[in-house]
Amino acid sequence: MSALSPVAEFAFRFGYLADGFQGYARQPGLPTVEGTIREGLRRRGVLEAEGERRFRTASRTDRGVHALGNVVSFPTRLRPEAAARALGSIDPRIHCSAFAPVPPGFDPRHARERWYRYLLPAEGHDLARWREGASLFEGEHELSSFSRRDDPPRRTRGTLREVRVGREGANLVVDLRAPSFLWNQVRKIVATLELLERGALSKAEVDSALSGRKVLQLPLAPPGGLVLMDVAYDFPFQEVRLRASPQRRRLLEEALREARTRETLLGWFQSSTPRPPGDTSEP
Repeated sequence: MSALSPVAEFAFRFGYLADGFQGYARQPGLPTVEGTIREGLRRRGVLEAEGERRFRTASRTDRGVHALGNVVSFPTRLRPEAAARALGSIDPRIHCSAFAPVPPGFDPRHARERWYRYLLPAEGHDLARWREGASLFEGEHELSSFSRRDDPPRRTRGTLREVRVGREGANLVVDLRAPSFLWNQVRKIVATLELLERGALSKAEVDSALSGRKVLQLPLAPPGGLVLMDVAYDFPFQEVRLRASPQRRRLLEEALREARTRETLLGWFQSSTPRPPGDTSEP
């Protein structure tokens, strides 16, 4: 039976390991996640001219940031299962885990919630102090000190629905949930939590920055610990089972050998049905 059908638009949940990519967004002459996906979908006949014009992504992650549950949408004549398999076969570092039909005018950037997770070795860290610092960030705040300064300036007041710190195996895990995030926001918040733990920054200083009374100059936590776990909408996705090839497994094992965060991702990517795991952080 042919995989072709009338043109319809679908959203696809996909993930990627950042190793070897120069970030997500297309850049002329550089290997990026978006550029690799677009070119791969064109070569496989999944993305036609109309699909190219209407190709949209929920989140454009920075160089070095991984994803387990980003979302892309585009129209295609392929049945969604075939399009998902094509997306997941473009590169061993990229997988597609689910799809959903979407209404006309759908834009994946307009999500109900985004979930980011930052992992770092738990050894040597005080979990209680990290949790105390995390509680400062929940709710609506001024986030100009905790994001990249853009030109022209963007609105920097926003709401974090949850900032939770726990342990998962040998990792300290920071989960952040919000409808949207500013550039560098998660990495600056994680760096702030570490400064609070060390006593290099006080709760009063952070409170002043969150209220807009003070501007802090903050570092960025390394990108390799950050994972975009999921982007949620008001409709369900249908899971897709993709068999991991030996080539894919070897490449992932080589890419992930050195970093604990990537070792954790390897387990998720090689599961029979890759999808964001539940929030199982230890209390």
